[in-house]
Amino acid sequence: MGKKLTRPILLIEGGTRDADLRYASGFTAPDPVVLLVDGRRKYLVVSLLEFGRAKATADVTDLFTPQQLGLQGADRGRLSAWALALLKHQRRRSVLVDASFPLGVAKQLQAKGIRLTVSEAALFPKRRRKSSEEIRMITTAQRAAVQAMKAAVQTITNAAVDARGYLLKNDGRRLRSEDVRRVIDRALLDHDCMAQDTIVAGGAQGAEPHERGHGPLRAGQPIVIDIFPRHKITGYWGDISRTVVKGDPKPEVARMMRAVRAAQKAALSVIRSGVTVKRVHETAQRVLREHDFETTVKNGWGEGFIHSTGHGIGLEIHEAPSVNLTDTRLLAGDVITVEPGLYYKKWGGVRFEDTVVVTRDGCRILARC
Repeated sequence: MGKKLTRPILLIEGGTRDADLRYASGFTAPDPVVLLVDGRRKYLVVSLLEFGRAKATADVTDLFTPQQLGLQGADRGRLSAWALALLKHQRRRSVLVDASFPLGVAKQLQAKGIRLTVSEAALFPKRRRKSSEEIRMITTAQRAAVQAMKAAVQTITNAAVDARGYLLKNDGRRLRSEDVRRVIDRALLDHDCMAQDTIVAGGAQGAEPHERGHGPLRAGQPIVIDIFPRHKITGYWGDISRTVVKGDPKPEVARMMRAVRAAQKAALSVIRSGVTVKRVHETAQRVLREHDFETTVKNGWGEGFIHSTGHGIGLEIHEAPSVNLTDTRLLAGDVITVEPGLYYKKWGGVRFEDTVVVTRDGCRILARC
């Protein structure tokens, strides 16, 4: 049989959506650029403004500006014209794109006779298993997250409590979720990381897993803190969650915290290369049930353990593999979060999360907290 031909991959990425671009070329820009990956050869089109930086940092076979591809007038600013000129230059009329490829560009390319096939799988499946260098970069972001978590917990520890149970700052004003987020932001910046949608959710607010939290914090209530920074230089993410209580938690909250800790420990214990993500997730579910916490849905509102046990992390905060009820098998080099949680409107939320790398015979927490 002859050698199977691989269809070239066409990317138009930049700004906040740059994971595949960065992985394939080592380059990223605030505005979209065009990249064609044709086997081992890579061709990048950038604006004249970005040419010097791309020439110094991009790992590509050839680098072009629109002018070098012969584009004139308004076409110099049109991504569809960039892509079409590049495909003509490389004599390609059929490419593979992902589901988020810009629709307007796709229509204009198709009108010019270019065949676009939307890939059902990841364009770069090798992104899933991290190299030792990638693990090092994720660990750097994770260590920054740990330092920010310690700063946040210390801020809550240092807070006084007034007669009504509100936490107080040194100046006597109430400590708010927003104040703790600012502490986290500063700690992350000191480690060249940026916070994005950090969660500091106290009391009933924590019953919504993605509620960022707002307003005064109170003693005796669980405070869910979820920090997921991106390193400003490498682009890799970290992710960590803890739940803390200032003072004595209510008995039900204490019971929730013990159960979630046990569920996380059990889930971590079964992780290794070859194990299905379903087994990891079901292990966490089983432990929570053994602690008498059931998951229910009433009137569209879920309570209990209402999300997956974790997700892959790398150049995106959520990437393959998801740790859920599928039969996907973990591979050595996968970097995943392990974050069981419980959520009840009456009590609030409890979540503990660490990021680990999967190994042949277990897993390793990248940065302990």
